[in-house]
Amino acid sequence: MKRIPLLILVFWVLSMVAGCDKTVDVEAEKIALLRIHLIDTHAHLENDVPALMETIPEEFIYVGDGQVSRQSRDEIQDFFTDYLDGSEYEKYEDLQVPHAEVSVDGTMGWVISRQAVTRTEPDGEGGTRTRSFTYAGIMTYEKVGGKWMKVANVSTFER
Repeated sequence: MKRIPLLILVFWVLSMVAGCDKTVDVEAEKIALLRIHLIDTHAHLENDVPALMETIPEEFIYVGDGQVSRQSRDEIQDFFTDYLDGSEYEKYEDLQVPHAEVSVDGTMGWVISRQAVTRTEPDGEGGTRTRSFTYAGIMTYEKVGGKWMKVANVSTFER
């Protein structure tokens, strides 16, 4: 009589262990992150704020200009809405092949990229100005509910 509960416990433990042993296709996940990078590049070129917001969580960490800040999803959306309003990109292209990595368990990832940007934007006085710069940075991602979400970015700019 005592053997049945023990057998049930053994089968339950084995099923839990087997369920945790999921193999992650790391190469496919790297491709997924590079696809997001490509979507973001096209979203800038098309001034497509909703596309940029697809992978932004409720809170995001930004590192740049010697500062670390936490930003809400709404703050990021407001930033991109203002930043892209009235701007046109002449160039937004990778200078090097972006490099992606994904953790063995498939829960964290990152993409390092370096891009040349030339854009015409409002100058705040009714006219426009053209700016050119090189961006280099790392975007970090977390897999949430089966979807890659951006969690932090470190950006550098060369003018």
